[in-house]
Amino acid sequence: MGVVELLANRSFVVPLFVFISAFIVFSANIGGLSIYSLDEAKNAECAREMLERGDLIVPTFNYQLRTDKPPVHYYFMMTAYTLFGVNEFSARFFSALFGAFTVLITYLFARRFLDEKTAFFSFIVLISSLHMSVQFHMAVPDPYLIFWVNASLFSFYVGFVEKRKLFIYLFYIFMGLGVLTKGPVAVVLPSGIILVYLILTKRLTLKNILFLRPVQGLLLTLAVSLPWYIAVYLKTDGRWVYEFIFKHNIHRFSQPMEGHGGIFLLTLAFVFIGLLPFSVFILQALKKVWKERNDVLLFLMVFAGLYVLFFSISKTKLPNYTVPAYPPIAVLIGYYLARLGLKDRKSFVASTVFYIIVATAVVVGLFIGIKNEPPISDLAYLSLWFLILVIGGILALFFVVKNNLKMSVLSLSAFSVFMGFVFFYIAFPPVDRRNPVVQMLPLIEKDKPVRYYKSFNPAFVFYLRKEIKPLNKGQLQQYFSQDERVFLLTRKRNLKDLENIKNAFILKVVKDLFENRSSALVSNRN
Repeated sequence: MGVVELLANRSFVVPLFVFISAFIVFSANIGGLSIYSLDEAKNAECAREMLERGDLIVPTFNYQLRTDKPPVHYYFMMTAYTLFGVNEFSARFFSALFGAFTVLITYLFARRFLDEKTAFFSFIVLISSLHMSVQFHMAVPDPYLIFWVNASLFSFYVGFVEKRKLFIYLFYIFMGLGVLTKGPVAVVLPSGIILVYLILTKRLTLKNILFLRPVQGLLLTLAVSLPWYIAVYLKTDGRWVYEFIFKHNIHRFSQPMEGHGGIFLLTLAFVFIGLLPFSVFILQALKKVWKERNDVLLFLMVFAGLYVLFFSISKTKLPNYTVPAYPPIAVLIGYYLARLGLKDRKSFVASTVFYIIVATAVVVGLFIGIKNEPPISDLAYLSLWFLILVIGGILALFFVVKNNLKMSVLSLSAFSVFMGFVFFYIAFPPVDRRNPVVQMLPLIEKDKPVRYYKSFNPAFVFYLRKEIKPLNKGQLQQYFSQDERVFLLTRKRNLKDLENIKNAFILKVVKDLFENRSSALVSNRN
């Protein structure tokens, strides 16, 4: 098939459009925003240190063992650093790429087992989610896990329903890669989802179990993931494995970590807010899907339902935990949107009005939140950009009145996607420039000694690209008595310990954005 024939082939052009569109949305200004959040800073720096040492086994942050996550996302960041240099764009490049692949496989799955229309609306739901876009903008492991989880479960379904062994093997391979990205959750949840699906469809038979080749599959998953775990166990005398399993998995599930607890319903709220604007139609979608359920719709309901339920039970609750459930939920909503008719007009109007109210509340909430955040209180006007969402809702309502429900859906999507571009290119950059790392870096001479006292913002390590060693209270006077210029990073609450230290001059104190602490920079010269 020649190039012209290929481009004329709808089955090729539409998926290509879906992939490119998703990548453009998810990569918007990824190189123009600083690596500031704690998770991004530690992950991006860990990959940089591993590349610097040429070490593919032991993750470190600030040159100390980091046991938070396995290495797959580090490997991709290291690849990007090699290709594009060590910078913000490189740290986030593969996150955006995996986001585009996630949207693509969701579209292809929906098209394969439902129809083109449902697939397209599923794509619309996903790229319209600002939270989805934020997630795939970040230099963290979640974008990779989201893809592996969905790729594994979609592969299982294709392989099981169509009796194709290749996809069954891909299912186990993707789970192995998920284990190398975020640990046992990449096996526990998909396996549980499949078990429940087989029970509900009364297909948990010996014949089907044998077809799934669980022994071979387990060996394949272990072949992908276990070598690295053995290597890191040996190189760290078991410390990495012990801390990762007990602290970052079992303890995180059984106890709230870092203040991220909450009631059962909080997880549902995360999903609802995260999938706006189209989450306002979730009740209608579930009602329709349940009424017209077939095998694939049941599978998607089990997938999304169990994933959300698992993290509702978990004691540690974060918005990113349930994002792997967004693709199946998007297909369920897409199924509803693809079948909209005038009979749905009344409920559609009610949901659209509710969305306008929610979007207005977002604008008001952001204005109040920014106004009460001292470093950026003068930037409260930026919240008015979110009126774009309100306008999109009002326009959608106008099209509903005109009995054009499809244009109403497209209006919600277009204005939400546009809001995403405005957020990343216009609204957020001025806020980002007020963070303490961006404010203090110009004051630090990178070739001079830099130490920290008690605690500091981890993003400094990524930008200074060297180890920042700790000082105890007894070492402070000697440190500031040196002839050459030196710098100390600490927190505002610790400055009282420096009051009697000679030659300790406070250069700058900046509140960490939306946190109850402030960063401080101290030097022996004013």
